[in-house]
Amino acid sequence: MSVPLQGMRPEDEHVTPWLAALYVLLLVGFPVVAMVAMLLHLDSQQVTVPFRVLMAVVSLGALVSWHTRRARICFTFPVIASLLLWLCLIARLVHGTLIDPLPGNLGSPVSQVVLLSLGACFLPALAFLEAPSAATLALARRWTLLFGLFAMLAVLYVGLTGSANAAIFRRLGTTAFNPISVGHLGVSMLILALSGPPNSGAAVKVGRGLLGLLSSVVVVASVSRGPIAAALLVLLLVAFRRRQTGALSTMRLLLRVLLLSVLIGAITLGVMYLQENEYVDVAARFFDALQDVSAQERTQMIVSAWRGFLDHPWLGSSFVEVHSVTYPHNIIVESLMATGIVGFALLCVNASSGLRAAWGLARRATPYSWVGLVFIQYVLNGLSSGSLFLDASYWSFGFAAQALAEQQAQPV
Repeated sequence: MSVPLQGMRPEDEHVTPWLAALYVLLLVGFPVVAMVAMLLHLDSQQVTVPFRVLMAVVSLGALVSWHTRRARICFTFPVIASLLLWLCLIARLVHGTLIDPLPGNLGSPVSQVVLLSLGACFLPALAFLEAPSAATLALARRWTLLFGLFAMLAVLYVGLTGSANAAIFRRLGTTAFNPISVGHLGVSMLILALSGPPNSGAAVKVGRGLLGLLSSVVVVASVSRGPIAAALLVLLLVAFRRRQTGALSTMRLLLRVLLLSVLIGAITLGVMYLQENEYVDVAARFFDALQDVSAQERTQMIVSAWRGFLDHPWLGSSFVEVHSVTYPHNIIVESLMATGIVGFALLCVNASSGLRAAWGLARRATPYSWVGLVFIQYVLNGLSSGSLFLDASYWSFGFAAQALAEQQAQPV
């Protein structure tokens, strides 16, 4: 029997299926459908559109069930600030697409752009204002590991064999599932592999270790700076976090440092193998970061987005960077560009509250710690390649961390 979490309530053993399904869909749903489409030679739209519909339906199911279950919803000042920021973002989106459309091609129909933000980003995140029970998270974790393992094996198979008529990058990824997304899939799976119950049997622990190693391989093979940085930070946080029942003993701390060193050594050997066999120039990706094409393009986007903010500092100027007609790949710059100082201040409230809650969850090994770690992962993603209009994981896990922090602060 597992050791109960301090302050655990009876409702922590109740499972909320709608919410558990949302966690699974958000973490590994798109990777699974993208790889199924590739392996079956389907047009990605044939599976991604039904997937978005499924996300919306499950989200609505979770929201409707609030009433029937009388669920406790997190509605603190930071959450209100986040919702106000959403209103600013939606107003900017509607203005730039329907009222005064921007010149240039958005790459997708306006209706799809609006629905992608509202239906696939903001709507699912609302459901995470309900604090999940330990049992709900355990169920979500098990199914996420199962589907995530399939997605990782599928992308490795396609990447190594070049099958399914795939156009594979020199970094692990496909035309429908880019290397950054592949890398973050690996990071999320690494977090879940390292967040299992401490009282598991030896076979389960070995399986989690192998899954963690496979996840690390996927992260490294993506050769994406953001996911690799996130994985290293996660490893450090896990290595030095406290046990659920108290502080780490010296022996346990040394053992974790040893295991961390072995894992980092294995990752280093993998990088050296890729480098020596000229699969990809890993060193150049990091040490010449400002010289590669993608980095230069993002630098230009950020500079242009900053100019858009300077032109309209209070309320912003556009929901996309006007020259590339896409998001600037940094949520701080994006908030300034799209919503000005007003939106930036609201984002600061949102991010600081989410990070404080996530740190409170991540610093101790509990059934809830992986929620905080995933939010920290997607904060880093937001700073390197994310978008406030599209990154459902950032909003959802930020809300989940705050809801859990508020629940644990309540007296038992």
